[in-house]
Amino acid sequence: MAARGSARNTRLNKKPKKTKLRGNVSHGHGRVGKHRKHPGGRGNAGGLHHHRTLFDKYHPGYFGKVGQREFHKLKNRRWCPSVNLDRLWSLLSQRTQAKY
Repeated sequence: MAARGSARNTRLNKKPKKTKLRGNVSHGHGRVGKHRKHPGGRGNAGGLHHHRTLFDKYHPGYFGKVGQREFHKLKNRRWCPSVNLDRLWSLLSQRTQAKY
């Protein structure tokens, strides 16, 4: 007969881990460390403080300024739609077409 935790015996009584941990006080998260909601802060919190080494290593240049600010930037300044020359006359009214 195989030993109790060997590969043969793994599928006999396979319950989900959550079912196995029912009644277990700390539910697999440890008594001392505890499973807390957001131990490092939410999202990208602490990029300049307690997560600085990770930000420096994996995201260099994440903080700081780059380039020059343009205060009253007009986004449509160079907007110029293309016009089909075959349909150019159809853009004008009948009266204007007759005039030219």
